[in-house]
Amino acid sequence: MYHTNYKELGPSSYKASASAKASADKPAGEAGQTIIEATIALASILLTLAAIAIAISMSVSNSQFIKQQTQASKYAQDGMEQLRYIRNTNPATFFAQEGIFCMNEDSSLVTGSCTAVNIASAFKREAEFTQIPSVECGDSTKVVVSVYWASGKCDETNTFCHKSQLVTCFVNQSGSSSQL
Repeated sequence: MYHTNYKELGPSSYKASASAKASADKPAGEAGQTIIEATIALASILLTLAAIAIAISMSVSNSQFIKQQTQASKYAQDGMEQLRYIRNTNPATFFAQEGIFCMNEDSSLVTGSCTAVNIASAFKREAEFTQIPSVECGDSTKVVVSVYWASGKCDETNTFCHKSQLVTCFVNQSGSSSQL
């Protein structure tokens, strides 16, 4: 005859068998609670990953904008240097200019605003000459070089919504011995 005595097995064996019996007797609500906890943990992980993805996307977008802004500033500076060269080589023509001109990559000036991209397949560059004496420039010629570009942030009504602009005053120094 085989007889089991709990006293012979010891207290730890009794506790283990009691624990196994308790877990088998868990109410259904406690098992569902574990599923809810897992779902909440998964949702938290997904929200964290989504926030990281949005941050990376915004960082890339801002980086692209800064790159385009830097290029536009460079093209504005190049335009100003081209105008300085025209002023030095042909001052009579330069100081006779008035109004807005489309300024192409080859340094040509076309009367009127640019109707399309004319620099590096992404930018349009314009120069505005003002010969009227002003507080800013006195009797000098005020020149504003503007470079425009588009991005995904621009709407349909204002395709070229970004602008980099340089303003300078050119003095007519013809006949002067000073360096131009």
